[in-house]
Amino acid sequence: VVVNPRSYKLAITGILIMLAAGCGGGTGASLSITSSVAPSPSSTISERPTPRLTATLTAAPSPLPPTPVPPTPPAQPVTLPPAGSPALVIRKGDASRKIVAFSFDAGADAGFAAQILDTLAADGIHASFGMTGRWAERNPELLRRIVREGHQLINHTYDHASMTGAATKTAPQTREQRWEELDRTENIVMQLTGATTKPYFRPPYGAYDASVNEDVGARGYAYNVLWTVDSRGWMGWSAGAIIQRCLEQAEPGAIYVFHVGSGSQDGPALQVIIDGLRAQGYFIGSVPDVLPR
Repeated sequence: VVVNPRSYKLAITGILIMLAAGCGGGTGASLSITSSVAPSPSSTISERPTPRLTATLTAAPSPLPPTPVPPTPPAQPVTLPPAGSPALVIRKGDASRKIVAFSFDAGADAGFAAQILDTLAADGIHASFGMTGRWAERNPELLRRIVREGHQLINHTYDHASMTGAATKTAPQTREQRWEELDRTENIVMQLTGATTKPYFRPPYGAYDASVNEDVGARGYAYNVLWTVDSRGWMGWSAGAIIQRCLEQAEPGAIYVFHVGSGSQDGPALQVIIDGLRAQGYFIGSVPDVLPR
């Protein structure tokens, strides 16, 4: 049998690739394989030789030390607007400091709430949670954990009804109806945890007008908290798309809005977002942390 040298070399190469692939996969060492058979281009043989393979293990390089994680600076007292004045709309915090705020809306199911709390605890982050009163009633232990672990609360009304009616094509709520939504949620939170949602309010659907600011301000809510970056998780975006959006839109003072429900992939995306923002040098905190001092 006359062996074509080129075909022989291709066969040996294929064997090497298959062996290398089978021996890889995170063993902590790299595997290099060499063959001791090198037939002459003019060789004529009666039997196919069996190549003898030798393996040489090379120690993997030591891993690089982890990147230091910027701590979240302690919250400083916030100067409130005059009592009873219309709520101040907040879309973004202080841009002079490289810090962003995480806020999580909770109005549907418990979803990824526990996972989100685990992630925040592991990373030493205190965030803001805007829950509806109905969600708080249905998830009292999660609410207690949110408060116990030092997160800040935002009143997101009782049942997420539009105060202006614009988002749901319904009649605007009266002042009394708006106050009832706020008071009912505040009372539930107080009874379950002893904490308060004041002075932070987030309008359902982000819909508000001058009358909303007047009405909630008169009830003790000095801040109408909106956002700079919407993760779009509630729209069914994949975790990868959420991560890319949140990292690309980072800016000093940004307020992020996420959702805890199972219909959003914000929870699964959270750790990568935290790592990415910290790699960019950002501190991560709650809404009060980014407000001007």
